[in-house]
Amino acid sequence: MAKSLFEFGRAIERGAETERSTAELRAEVEKFDLAGTGGFLSAVKYLVFAILASLNFHLFYEHVPGVWGVALGCIALLFEACAVHFWNKQNKSAGAHKTALQAFAVVFTTTSFVHGCAALYQLSGVGPSLAEPIYNYSKYVAFPLLFGLMVLAVCVLHYLHWSTKISEARAAAQLETQQGRAELLTESVKLKDQVELEKARLESFRERLLLEQDYVSAIDQFAQVKARGQKALAAISDPETRRELYAMMGRVMEEPQQMKRISPLPAATTGSTDDGPKS
Repeated sequence: MAKSLFEFGRAIERGAETERSTAELRAEVEKFDLAGTGGFLSAVKYLVFAILASLNFHLFYEHVPGVWGVALGCIALLFEACAVHFWNKQNKSAGAHKTALQAFAVVFTTTSFVHGCAALYQLSGVGPSLAEPIYNYSKYVAFPLLFGLMVLAVCVLHYLHWSTKISEARAAAQLETQQGRAELLTESVKLKDQVELEKARLESFRERLLLEQDYVSAIDQFAQVKARGQKALAAISDPETRRELYAMMGRVMEEPQQMKRISPLPAATTGSTDDGPKS
């Protein structure tokens, strides 16, 4: 009995130890944190892009006089903001849209980095001046390049966005629904036309039937009138009166055929003659 109680206590203790080990493992897993993109790296990223933005603005502002230099500097700042946006969103997308975000992020960053290096080279003054090439570049190439890349990025990313595919699917479904509805309406109109045509045919048949009934009734009346007239004429015994009535009615009186008497055939003659008494 004492041994059984001792084993039971040991089992309870082992269960408690197992629960403590499981809880410690769960706490260790919950405390484990993967490397993220925020925090220090995020601060460094924004600092680097801020330096590049200031160098880009300085490049165009210093080498292009007047309002045009300020406008190009502002476009360069917007270009830099687009690069930051692409880097921030590329890990929150998938498929072709993610690939496009990464490609535009690299292109925008590379272009901004080249501009920043040119501005830093001019500020350092360690070599020949690039004022004239930078001026020609800013006057003829910079605006079309930066603005064209931004327009291209907006169009491509909008086209590859997941909402565009959903909109296309909805449009296809609505198009199919509208086509089905149009076919249904067309079929309904066709059936109604067929019904109206059959009704018209039935009405025409009824009218022809009524007309034929009128024909039959008229023919019956005509036959009765003719029969009564023939009977009335046959009741007149006087041929002259009957002939006058026929003439009044425009008819020709038929003379009754008289039976011709057949005259008797002549008696047959014999071929022998009376030669007198025989001796």
